[in-house]
Amino acid sequence: MLYSRKAMAAEQAKSRGNRAFAAGLFSDAVACFSEALAVAPSDSNAHVFYSNRSAAQLKLNKANEALNDADQCIALQPTWTKGYSRRGAALYALGRYTDAYRAYKDGLSQDASNTGLLEGLRAVEAKLVTPGTTTSSSSTSTPHATTTLTTFLFGSKHNMFQLYQFLLRILLLLCFGNFWVPTLLSSSVAYANFFKLSLVNHASFLAFTHGIPKWSASYAQRLLLDPAAQLFFFCLVFWVSEPHGLAMMPVFLLEIVHYFAYLNSLMQVLGLSDSSVVKIVTSKALVPLTALVISDPSFPALSTRAKWAKLYTRVPQIAANIDVAIGFALLFEMLTPSRNFLLLVLYWQVLRVRYMISPHLQEAFRSLHATILTFVNSPRCPAVIGIVYGKLYAFISKMGDAAAQQQAAGAGGLASRCNVM
Repeated sequence: MLYSRKAMAAEQAKSRGNRAFAAGLFSDAVACFSEALAVAPSDSNAHVFYSNRSAAQLKLNKANEALNDADQCIALQPTWTKGYSRRGAALYALGRYTDAYRAYKDGLSQDASNTGLLEGLRAVEAKLVTPGTTTSSSSTSTPHATTTLTTFLFGSKHNMFQLYQFLLRILLLLCFGNFWVPTLLSSSVAYANFFKLSLVNHASFLAFTHGIPKWSASYAQRLLLDPAAQLFFFCLVFWVSEPHGLAMMPVFLLEIVHYFAYLNSLMQVLGLSDSSVVKIVTSKALVPLTALVISDPSFPALSTRAKWAKLYTRVPQIAANIDVAIGFALLFEMLTPSRNFLLLVLYWQVLRVRYMISPHLQEAFRSLHATILTFVNSPRCPAVIGIVYGKLYAFISKMGDAAAQQQAAGAGGLASRCNVM
């Protein structure tokens, strides 16, 4: 019954997104498709939600986001041609015509008579045969390649904003490293700057994506459904606290994926993605390390596209697992002299709200509970541990009750609607 309600809510969100798209309200359409994915990420139509959001992102000139959604769509439904059409359109918008050509050809291998794919292929072929046209796969440095790089960096407001985020992330990652290995700054200063930069990054993203803040319910709902808003409040809590190294990890993991995604696109524009040095570093260091972090031995054998799709799926879940671990660490910290009751209350309140709208956090709590039950029910486990955990679980389960009430409330819930009509 619960699944049916979720599926229905997701379908309603998709319908509102379609209406918003048809009306030219592309930001609202993105919010609605995001709501559908948040409500029912494992729905049988999740690939459609990603496809539709990809189209809306492209209308907003967010080609990289459109490409990511297209890749997610293909990963979920490799035989559905619309995903390849979305991928081709996004790559075309990025000026990566050779890659777009491959995307359309991959789609046509599924359906050789698909009109949309054939039209897209013809448009790409026209670009490839135009004299002076270059692609991101070009390995030579020419004046036109410089123009392509300029376009990639400064071609639109979105491109410039992505460059701004990339530079912020470089500083953020430097602060992360400086916290663990103090060099230029002390650990405490590096910690504070790490969260300051993250706050600036997420606040900038929210302003750029959703526009000037408005005193309206629909704006507030769109904001709450945006993962960037959830991370903003997470960072705000720890920015004002004493250093907690574990708190940096979920932010670091999420940001480093975006960092390397942009760096990968930049390397392609520069024609360096196929260089021997890049290939060696990627295959011998980055890929094995990533496989270890996401606990997936099959990761190195995946195609490049599948690797990125896997990262965008697994890393948010790993970050959510760490979020839950932080909550328990703060609880156990109450038994030590360094306890901070205010931080504990603030963090669990933020976690409670995020739990209501984050399927990753819900899954993290379910997995942790199953693991702990296995240990608690073991004959070797002292009874007192089971009693203590029972009390903790009774406290934490209130979040689940609150989430269920929010879902049952329909239009009154945090994640219930994003009015666009």
